[in-house]
Order: sequence, then structure tokens, then C-alpha cells
Amino acid sequence: MALKKDAAQGVEIVDDAPVIETVAESKDFRQLAADEAFMNEFVTVMIHSTTDENQAPHVIVNCNGINQPIIRGVPTKIRRKYVEILARMKETKYSQVTRNPSAPDQIDMIARHGLAYPFDVQDDANPRGRAWLQNVLAEPA
Repeated sequence: MALKKDAAQGVEIVDDAPVIETVAESKDFRQLAADEAFMNEFVTVMIHSTTDENQAPHVIVNCNGINQPIIRGVPTKIRRKYVEILARMKETKYSQVTRNPSAPDQIDMIARHGLAYPFDVQDDANPRGRAWLQNVLAEPA
């Protein structure tokens, strides 16, 4: 295991195990390379602080065996691939409501959806970045 650190960016924790990825022959390699470059661009995010004392003061996001620790409440420069993971980390919680007191066995389950780790993007140099994030966030949980 190794740490990669740059003064301007956060720290990535890398597992040195080799990764073999296969690429389908029908794909356009230029598009794959452009998508890979887009997902590895740096974006500055801030994960909101929490009042829950049981939550850790940091969040660790993992992509392909590489861990990206992010401290809550601190603007952190991370790669877009980790932002996608944060945006897809949604949770659903339910409340039970009895709408008719004379029929207590008829319970409605009310769902509430939200991000597991609410965050803000503070800096994204790519003009496509904001629209891309909105599309990811709009996908159902």
C-alpha cells in the first residue's frame, strides 16, 4: 500500500495490486480516453459537517481499490470519479404513518430520499461538469 500526495490535492491511498481491465472491441477508444480524462479531472468539494456524534469526522470513498479520504467541512480537491461515487451514495429512510386512527393496522410507509454524505461542489473548471453532476444526482436512488 502506498500514499500518493500532492500539496495542491488530497491524499489517495493506493493498493499496489495490479488491475487488469478489458475493453470491448466495439467501443470507440477516443471516446473511452476522453471519458477517462473527464473522470480524472480535479474538482473541489466540501462534504457538510454533521451533528451526529456517531459519524466519523471524515469520509473515505473507494474507486477501483484506491481510497480517497475527505475531511468533513474542509474544501478538498479530489478527482471527479470520487464525486460521482458521493453523488450516487443515496439512502432512503421511511416513516410509518397511520392515516386513520380507527384502522391502526393500515400503515403507510412514507419514503424520504437523500444523499448519505451531502456535499457542495465549490470549483469545477470543466463547463460540462455541472450538467454531468445534475444528471447523476437526478438518477433514482
